[in-house]
Amino acid sequence: MTDRDRSSGLERRAFLGGAASAGMASVLASHAALGQTSAPAVPSAPGSAITVRTAEHLVGSAVNHAYAVKAGPFVFLNGHEGYDFAAGFVPAVAGAPGFPEYGKPGLRREADFILERMRQILKSFGTDFAHCVRLDQYYTDANAVRAYHLARFAALGKYIPPSTSMITERCFGGKSTMTTSLIAVPPEPQWEIKGVYPKDAAFFAYSGYAPAVTANDFVFAAGAGPDPKDVLSNDRPEGPHYFWSTELPIRRQAESALRKIESTLSAAGTSLANCLKAQVHIAGEENFPDFLDVWNAHVGASPVALTVTPAKAFSAAEIMLSINYILLKDGAQRRKEIVRAEIPEMASYSPAVRAGEFVFSPGLLPITREGTVAGLLQGDHFQGLCLRSQLQANTIYDHAEAIAKAAGTDMRNVVRIDYWVSDIREFPGVALAWAGRYGNAPHPFACVVTPKLPAPGATVMAAFWFYAG
Repeated sequence: MTDRDRSSGLERRAFLGGAASAGMASVLASHAALGQTSAPAVPSAPGSAITVRTAEHLVGSAVNHAYAVKAGPFVFLNGHEGYDFAAGFVPAVAGAPGFPEYGKPGLRREADFILERMRQILKSFGTDFAHCVRLDQYYTDANAVRAYHLARFAALGKYIPPSTSMITERCFGGKSTMTTSLIAVPPEPQWEIKGVYPKDAAFFAYSGYAPAVTANDFVFAAGAGPDPKDVLSNDRPEGPHYFWSTELPIRRQAESALRKIESTLSAAGTSLANCLKAQVHIAGEENFPDFLDVWNAHVGASPVALTVTPAKAFSAAEIMLSINYILLKDGAQRRKEIVRAEIPEMASYSPAVRAGEFVFSPGLLPITREGTVAGLLQGDHFQGLCLRSQLQANTIYDHAEAIAKAAGTDMRNVVRIDYWVSDIREFPGVALAWAGRYGNAPHPFACVVTPKLPAPGATVMAAFWFYAG
């Protein structure tokens, strides 16, 4: 890598505090067990609170993936799947070449690999699974969820942090059936984790996660959907079966989910007024407007950095939405600040939010200042350049940079980017846009393929996490 000023004003090595470990594939203590190379973390630049570990050539590509970022006391593991960061293929996951179904089930091997690598990375940062505060998982089918839960109990024991599990169209790797990201804190008294288990909160033995935890000023609440009694129609089985005399299902389930979370938040010493970030998964983009109408009626007076994405399926066929939350406790020393950046109104469903060292963007769509989706005019004529997604990603980066500027930070302090794409073949355009703006700067991403995005023609959506401590 070379040092060079980019048009964005970022220096390649200065990005993320200059803390990239060039060419590093993993930090595992046992190289043979997971088939990874190992190298020490490069310390942050003087004065920087961020250290990043990267696979500079992800599976031999030009993509510099920041799979682990330590930002102040927080550790972010981003987009972990069952492949080797350097080599891709992992024999321990794939199974015996001549008899891959021999021995432990393949889905369990995949989950074990992901969690063991995460465990060792956390250990290298001086923390562990017992100090995780949030887990985000996407899967391609329900059996992958079941296998992962078994592996998660084996790896994490009795304490499972607040978790969100969604079925989506595809993970980043073509053979991956699951992708996992997490956040952990250090094992220090000021970051003591306290589980929140209200009596009326849903708790499922097969997944075992805490409905919420508190750590310092923060509350992390798991993905939660509607109460089971509100999932099905209110019509009696024998009829009459009304066409319009009952509430629209998405509205009924949204109201239910927001009522149900109140007891968990109350037990944690907080409320929706203190919410900083909410991630909402919804069955079908056609249901977004009604959900947003309900959401804004409850939360509009105290906006949240809101990301709304389509989901393929939930834990039950009848469920239509799930919401997870990051909040401040009542009386927290940090204060919630609304960040209103100069971005097109239709590019997001809410403003960004800052609380202390964290800045959360809302989910960002590639909407231009003219109110159109970027890249549609020329994109399909230059598929060899991945032009459509490249222009859309550039538009999203414009929005992210505007948010960072309004919040008093910059893109050097981004610690995670969640991407949702309509087709995995759109990601090369995202990578080209990143490289065009930021050179070989570490790219701290997780990426999955989602059902149809809400803006017609949009192929990329993203949410940015900044650490501005």
